[in-house]
Amino acid sequence: MMRIMRPVSVVQLFLAFTLSGFTFACQSTHKSSKPVAAVEGTDSCRSNPKHTYEVYVPAHRSADTRLPLLVAIDPHGSGQTAMEHLKEAASVYPAVLVASNLITNDGPNYLSELNEIIADVQKRFPVGKQIYLAGFSGGARMMLGYAANHPVDGVMACGAFASPDQLAAIHCPVTGLIGMDDFNFPEMVQYILKPENTPSHVHIVLTEASHAWPAKRRLTSVFGWFRLSASSNKEASKQEIATFVKGQQTRIDSLAGAGELLQAACTSRNMASVGAFEKVGSFSVLTNELTNKPAYQEQLSQLTASLQFEFNRRQVYLQSLFSKDENWWKKEISALHGKMATEPNTMRRMAYKRLGGFLGIVCYSYAKQLAGQEDIPHLEKILMIYRLAEPDNKDMQHYREVLEQLKAQQ
Repeated sequence: MMRIMRPVSVVQLFLAFTLSGFTFACQSTHKSSKPVAAVEGTDSCRSNPKHTYEVYVPAHRSADTRLPLLVAIDPHGSGQTAMEHLKEAASVYPAVLVASNLITNDGPNYLSELNEIIADVQKRFPVGKQIYLAGFSGGARMMLGYAANHPVDGVMACGAFASPDQLAAIHCPVTGLIGMDDFNFPEMVQYILKPENTPSHVHIVLTEASHAWPAKRRLTSVFGWFRLSASSNKEASKQEIATFVKGQQTRIDSLAGAGELLQAACTSRNMASVGAFEKVGSFSVLTNELTNKPAYQEQLSQLTASLQFEFNRRQVYLQSLFSKDENWWKKEISALHGKMATEPNTMRRMAYKRLGGFLGIVCYSYAKQLAGQEDIPHLEKILMIYRLAEPDNKDMQHYREVLEQLKAQQ
């Protein structure tokens, strides 16, 4: 494995076995059966050198092999972060992995920038026709938006989801990965409470993450589901499928044994949706067994109650942003943080954590808006709440600096 950090050098290394000065597609004029070593590094789009991206090409059978393309977006434009979480998936189920260093949350040009990076990689690396997308938070929203407007083969949306109308416009499998304590969890919860109303191409995976990239093993598992279930993936052997099915059965048994029946049922339901998996594992029967357990129904009931509590508190927070003083907010947020750690009921405790995240994102949105409007009094008030809610948040610290600059200009 080599680590190359200068732009363009990844392609140069990858093409070292061919004539210099041409792309892979142009240079590969003869068949080769020699294995190709893995390559990892940083490159930039030839059409826009400012658009750099991290790229990982796993070891593969020969220079003639074409791999699926997996494109990732981290909302902070950190290709390294996305690469860190998805490299295992691209290794276990070989795919060329690229992660943009340019595209960030709320980027107005993300559709054209995604087209830009995909076109660049298709010309320079050994990718075939299959394209998969992965993103976290705002990155997930952008990937869902791209999939609604372009043909792709699958989307892994982590920590954020799409509206039913947007999902209806996407014509490929979509898997939402979310922690039950993530403040965006309500965007996906309808598909847990009413799985019979879930579109056939939509799947939910409950993760151990709060509002963060899921664990590497979970992303690897989901990407494996995509790759092995793809109708065009003719090379998937019975042994590969059997191994994957066994791993998922073990996970379901482990979740059920730990009393995490909602998570277990989601995993089983996802497996039952694929004929090749269902044939080996009889997941439809297993799903029915899980969902008919009294404990499962009790968890659904507790989840519904926790959501109602959460929505009521959200309204209180929204109505109190500019009407309550600092003492009220100190007491409220102190109590909220305490409940996050000590609430004995699991569903209620996750609702408190979602409320904490909700308050943080509301403060972020207002701070961004008020800073742009140079509204010093209201920005000062919202940053007081933001600091109490998330004292170590870098965005909060950034807008406090903006506030001081605005004050200095008065």
